[in-house]
Parts: sequence; C-alpha cells; structure tokens
Amino acid sequence: MYTKTLATQTQLLLDVGYRNNWEFILMGKAPIPTQPVRVGNWLIVSAQEDQTRIPRKTMHRIQTVYAEGVRPESWVLVHEAPYLLSAPKKEKRHHIIPYLALLGGLGIWLASSVITAAAIVDPILIAITSDLDWVEIDRWYD
Repeated sequence: MYTKTLATQTQLLLDVGYRNNWEFILMGKAPIPTQPVRVGNWLIVSAQEDQTRIPRKTMHRIQTVYAEGVRPESWVLVHEAPYLLSAPKKEKRHHIIPYLALLGGLGIWLASSVITAAAIVDPILIAITSDLDWVEIDRWYD
C-alpha cells in the first residue's frame, strides 16, 4: 500500500525559499510572543505592532509565501537593541526562557557568518509556523 506523507507548514515554507533561491533558515522552536520580549540585546516584536518599514524585496518574499499557499501562524521582527539606559528598578518579569535557546542559535549563526564588523543586522523578519518553528525569511540593514 502506498502512503503519502503530508508536508508540514515548516517544510512547505522552507521549500518556497529553496525554489526561489532564498536562504530561509530554520531558527528553532519557541512559542508565539504575546507582547514584545527582550532577550539580551535582542528585542522580539510582533510584525503587527512593529512600525519598521519593510523593504520591497522582503514584501515580495512575503507575497510569494502567501501565493504558494503557505500561511504562517505569525510574523515577528527581531531587532538588535542594546541597553542604552539603566533598567527600571521594578520590572515585570517576562517568560523569556523559551526564547533563550532560539536567540542563542541566532547569536551562534551570526557569529559564524561573514558579517562586517561595522554592519548591524537590523531587523530580521521571522515567520512562525503552526508547528511553532521560527523560520528566518529575510534580514536587512536599517
């Protein structure tokens, strides 16, 4: 008996990148953030809340993903956001543990990539699939 395995949303999304010669990167698994989350020098913000201008190239990638029938569960932008001021004395604790491993992988990937010391990667657009896999769609320099 022949059975066909259905592809997951993550596999379909990565396949869209592969077919278009785009380097979509599987970053790891983490829950969808319900509010902005700071992890170290990184800030994770829902794309719906973020006011960052999305470049035309990135919009083309998003439109292609949807045209291919892939529907990510959520989109987030990750910004490099070093602390410039001292933190407030009383700060509400966010649940950042699930994001630490994900961003640890991001840090390792960035460190191993050929990036000029003067270049700042900001922001990174990530699609979150129904499997809670985080897939980097694009990054650009602001």
